[in-house]
Amino acid sequence: MIRRRFSIFSGVGPKYERLIWQAGFRDWQALLAAKEIPGLPAKTYISVSRQIQQWTEALQNRNAEFFAKNLAAAEHWQLYQVFGDSVRYLDIETTGLYPGYNQVTLVGIFDGKNYEALIAGKNLTSRTLLKALRDCELLVTYYGRVFDVPFLSKAFPTVDWNIPNFDLCFAGRRIGLKGGLKAVERSLGIERPREIEHVDGLEAVRLWYRYTGGDNKALDRLIDYNEADTTNLARIAHIVYEGLCERCQA
Repeated sequence: MIRRRFSIFSGVGPKYERLIWQAGFRDWQALLAAKEIPGLPAKTYISVSRQIQQWTEALQNRNAEFFAKNLAAAEHWQLYQVFGDSVRYLDIETTGLYPGYNQVTLVGIFDGKNYEALIAGKNLTSRTLLKALRDCELLVTYYGRVFDVPFLSKAFPTVDWNIPNFDLCFAGRRIGLKGGLKAVERSLGIERPREIEHVDGLEAVRLWYRYTGGDNKALDRLIDYNEADTTNLARIAHIVYEGLCERCQA
């Protein structure tokens, strides 16, 4: 999808993007092969051509940092297919809502096949986070730009969190998916195991304190809850990506 978009470039808005498409140029390479685009100023054509070359090189080099800096956060979803094998789905649990004051208790990371739980006081460190995210070129989160990443940035400042983030909360709203993660799951017919279907964020905090008080079964339940949060992101991401692609092509 990203190779079909032109409004992501400096100097090109939706108006010029539609003009380029209507002229029959549906992707970057088609524009580069043209000498001019009817209705598109020559200066803009030259500028876009140069940017296409730069962005194409960044894609070929899988330069995630380039896109984190140059692609608007609302457009990070366009990288989903490009970086498919390097996507990491991430969800955290905390003792509250305030980074720097409340604690990150658990970080769940799913690579599309395997889920890993990093637990405070056991295996959650900057080193284990770096290892888990070593090949990550795109994060998929739910409200993660506002909650998860700020929390992690504060708690683990030596980890580079400058990673493109396909935030399903904001991206989903663009195709009519509203509410929290569980509300979106219900609207899409995604069910959770009965054992954890009623666990929510507040209960997750209680489970953590029960675990630190000596109840190991509470930790197992917390991990199961986080695993559902994290792995379900993969199912939702595919739906949201396809919906946004259809919306852009309409």
